Amino acid sequence: MVSNITNQSGSNKQRDPDMVNAEIALKRAARKARENAKKNGVPVVFLKDGKITEDQLTTHTQLED
Repeated sequence: MVSNITNQSGSNKQRDPDMVNAEIALKRAARKARENAKKNGVPVVFLKDGKITEDQLTTHTQLED
């Protein structure tokens, strides 16, 4: 089974279902990592704009998907 998507240029492209599921799994893992970091009071380290960034999550920080 292959998913059909329309990209920004308007053309239809077929997506490999394994790649769709991998993207979903990566987002879920990232969300869980942020939740665990917030719960344990440790910073989250990630790449942003080509730079390694460290973010200390607080109880007021909204978790992104």
